[in-house]
Amino acid sequence: MKVKTQLGYPQISGQAGDLVYCLNKRTGKMYARRYEYPTLGENHHKMGGVAKNLFKIQPSDGFKYACRAYAYLYASLRKNRGVGIWTWSNCFLHLMYALAKQMPEIDLSTLTRQQIYAQDLPCISIKRAVEAGLLERVNDYEMMDKGL
Repeated sequence: MKVKTQLGYPQISGQAGDLVYCLNKRTGKMYARRYEYPTLGENHHKMGGVAKNLFKIQPSDGFKYACRAYAYLYASLRKNRGVGIWTWSNCFLHLMYALAKQMPEIDLSTLTRQQIYAQDLPCISIKRAVEAGLLERVNDYEMMDKGL
Protein backbone atom coordinates (compact mmCIF):
# COMPACT_ATOMS: atom_id res chain seq x y z
CA MET A 1 0.00 0.00 0.00
CA LYS A 2 1.16 3.55 -0.63
CA VAL A 3 2.12 5.50 2.46
CA LYS A 4 1.47 9.19 2.99
CA THR A 5 3.35 11.00 5.73
CA GLN A 6 2.64 14.27 7.43
CA LEU A 7 4.36 17.38 6.20
CA GLY A 8 8.02 17.45 7.16
CA TYR A 9 8.16 13.79 8.22
CA PRO A 10 11.08 12.10 6.45
CA GLN A 11 10.53 9.17 4.18
CA ILE A 12 11.89 6.01 5.75
CA SER A 13 12.75 2.52 4.63
CA GLY A 14 13.23 -0.60 6.70
CA GLN A 15 11.25 -2.56 9.25
CA ALA A 16 9.22 -1.03 12.04
CA GLY A 17 7.14 -3.46 14.06
CA ASP A 18 5.00 -5.59 11.76
CA LEU A 19 5.44 -3.32 8.74
CA VAL A 20 8.22 -3.05 6.17
CA TYR A 21 8.64 0.35 4.53
CA CYS A 22 10.12 0.57 1.05
CA LEU A 23 11.15 3.77 -0.71
CA ASN A 24 11.22 3.71 -4.52
CA LYS A 25 13.94 6.21 -5.38
CA ARG A 26 12.87 6.56 -9.00
CA THR A 27 9.27 7.50 -8.26
CA GLY A 28 9.80 9.03 -4.82
CA LYS A 29 6.90 7.02 -3.38
CA MET A 30 6.96 5.09 -0.13
CA TYR A 31 5.23 1.73 0.22
CA ALA A 32 4.44 -0.42 3.22
CA ARG A 33 3.66 -4.09 3.54
CA ARG A 34 3.20 -6.56 6.34
CA TYR A 35 6.39 -8.47 7.13
CA GLU A 36 6.18 -12.18 6.40
CA TYR A 37 9.12 -14.49 6.03
CA PRO A 38 8.63 -16.56 2.86
CA THR A 39 8.46 -20.34 2.94
CA LEU A 40 11.50 -21.46 1.00
CA GLY A 41 11.06 -24.31 -1.46
CA GLU A 42 13.33 -26.19 -3.81
CA ASN A 43 12.86 -23.64 -6.59
CA HIS A 44 14.18 -20.84 -4.34
CA HIS A 45 17.38 -22.79 -3.68
CA LYS A 46 17.76 -23.58 -7.38
CA MET A 47 17.37 -19.95 -8.45
CA GLY A 48 19.68 -18.82 -5.67
CA GLY A 49 22.34 -21.27 -6.85
CA VAL A 50 21.99 -20.08 -10.43
CA ALA A 51 22.30 -16.42 -9.42
CA LYS A 52 25.30 -17.20 -7.21
CA ASN A 53 27.03 -18.99 -10.09
CA LEU A 54 26.25 -16.23 -12.59
CA PHE A 55 27.74 -13.56 -10.36
CA LYS A 56 30.89 -15.68 -9.98
CA ILE A 57 31.52 -14.79 -13.64
CA GLN A 58 32.30 -11.24 -12.40
CA PRO A 59 31.43 -9.06 -15.40
CA SER A 60 33.88 -6.27 -16.23
CA ASP A 61 33.22 -2.65 -15.29
CA GLY A 62 32.70 -1.79 -18.96
CA PHE A 63 30.07 -4.52 -19.28
CA LYS A 64 28.35 -3.29 -16.11
CA TYR A 65 28.29 0.25 -17.51
CA ALA A 66 26.80 -1.06 -20.77
CA CYS A 67 24.14 -2.91 -18.75
CA ARG A 68 23.33 0.29 -16.83
CA ALA A 69 23.05 2.23 -20.09
CA TYR A 70 20.85 -0.48 -21.60
CA ALA A 71 18.60 -0.55 -18.50
CA TYR A 72 18.18 3.24 -18.66
CA LEU A 73 17.38 3.22 -22.39
CA TYR A 74 15.06 0.22 -21.99
CA ALA A 75 13.13 1.87 -19.16
CA SER A 76 12.86 5.14 -21.09
CA LEU A 77 11.05 3.49 -23.99
CA ARG A 78 7.39 4.42 -23.84
CA LYS A 79 6.12 0.83 -24.01
CA ASN A 80 8.43 -0.30 -21.18
CA ARG A 81 7.44 2.24 -18.54
CA GLY A 82 7.39 0.55 -15.16
CA VAL A 83 9.10 -2.64 -16.37
CA GLY A 84 11.62 -4.03 -13.89
CA ILE A 85 15.02 -3.72 -15.58
CA TRP A 86 16.43 -0.93 -13.42
CA THR A 87 19.97 -1.98 -12.55
CA TRP A 88 22.92 -3.65 -14.25
CA SER A 89 22.32 -6.84 -12.26
CA ASN A 90 18.68 -7.04 -13.42
CA CYS A 91 19.86 -6.57 -16.99
CA PHE A 92 22.57 -9.23 -16.59
CA LEU A 93 20.19 -11.82 -15.11
CA HIS A 94 17.54 -11.02 -17.73
CA LEU A 95 20.16 -11.55 -20.45
CA MET A 96 21.41 -14.84 -19.02
CA TYR A 97 17.92 -16.30 -18.53
CA ALA A 98 17.04 -15.28 -22.10
CA LEU A 99 20.19 -17.09 -23.24
CA ALA A 100 19.12 -20.24 -21.38
CA LYS A 101 15.66 -20.02 -22.92
CA GLN A 102 17.06 -19.64 -26.43
CA MET A 103 19.72 -22.36 -25.94
CA PRO A 104 18.28 -25.03 -23.61
CA GLU A 105 21.52 -27.05 -23.66
CA ILE A 106 23.22 -24.34 -21.56
CA ASP A 107 23.08 -24.95 -17.80
CA LEU A 108 23.23 -21.64 -15.93
CA SER A 109 24.13 -23.35 -12.67
CA THR A 110 27.50 -24.49 -14.10
CA LEU A 111 28.23 -21.83 -16.75
CA THR A 112 31.66 -20.18 -16.54
CA ARG A 113 33.37 -17.27 -18.26
CA GLN A 114 35.66 -19.71 -20.09
CA GLN A 115 32.64 -21.59 -21.52
CA ILE A 116 31.07 -18.33 -22.68
CA TYR A 117 34.17 -17.34 -24.63
CA ALA A 118 34.94 -20.91 -25.84
CA GLN A 119 31.43 -21.36 -27.25
CA ASP A 120 31.33 -17.73 -28.46
CA LEU A 121 27.93 -17.16 -26.86
CA PRO A 122 25.98 -13.99 -27.71
CA CYS A 123 25.98 -12.84 -24.07
CA ILE A 124 29.58 -11.62 -24.41
CA SER A 125 28.33 -8.07 -25.01
CA ILE A 126 25.03 -6.20 -24.96
CA LYS A 127 25.38 -5.42 -28.67
CA ARG A 128 25.70 -9.10 -29.59
CA ALA A 129 22.83 -10.01 -27.24
CA VAL A 130 20.51 -7.50 -28.92
CA GLU A 131 21.54 -8.71 -32.38
CA ALA A 132 20.91 -12.33 -31.32
CA GLY A 133 17.43 -11.44 -30.03
CA LEU A 134 18.19 -12.04 -26.34
CA LEU A 135 17.45 -8.42 -25.42
CA GLU A 136 15.02 -5.98 -26.94
CA ARG A 137 16.41 -3.42 -29.39
CA VAL A 138 16.96 0.07 -27.92
CA ASN A 139 18.45 3.26 -29.35
CA ASP A 140 22.25 3.29 -29.68
CA TYR A 141 22.68 -0.36 -28.68
CA GLU A 142 25.52 -0.56 -31.23
CA MET A 143 27.75 1.40 -28.86
CA MET A 144 27.37 -1.16 -26.04
CA ASP A 145 30.10 -3.52 -27.20
CA LYS A 146 32.17 -3.86 -24.01
CA GLY A 147 33.08 -7.50 -23.36
CA LEU A 148 32.06 -9.61 -20.42
